[in-house]
Amino acid sequence: MKKMIVALVAMFVMITSANAQSDNTPVSFDRLCNYLELTIDQVEPFRTAMAQFESSMDAFYQNKDASKGQEFWDKIQNRHKVTMKKILNDKQYEKYLSAFELTAKNAAERLAEQQTASK
Repeated sequence: MKKMIVALVAMFVMITSANAQSDNTPVSFDRLCNYLELTIDQVEPFRTAMAQFESSMDAFYQNKDASKGQEFWDKIQNRHKVTMKKILNDKQYEKYLSAFELTAKNAAERLAEQQTASK
C-alpha cells in the first residue's frame, strides 16, 4: 500500500511539474492542452486546478503522519478529480483519467525498478 502511495505521489509530481507551471514548460502544458482539446475558456481554469493540485501535493509531502497518508492522499485525489470533472467535458475527462492512470502505472513500475536496483 505504501509503495502505491509513493508511486502515485511520484506520478502526480511528474504531471504537475510538467504541466502546472506552464511558465517553466510551456511546450508540455500546450501539448497537454492540445491532447485534451481544451477550449480557450478551459485553459486558465485548468492551469489553476493544476496549480492547486500542486499545492495540495506539497502539503501531502509535509504530512508526517503516515497513518493518515492514504486518507489524505484520497482526499487530494478526489478533490482534484471533482475539480477536473467541472472543467472538462466527458471526452476530455476520460482522456485526462487515461493519461493519469498510465502515468501512475509507469511511475509505479519505475519506483519498483529503483527499489529493486538499490537493494
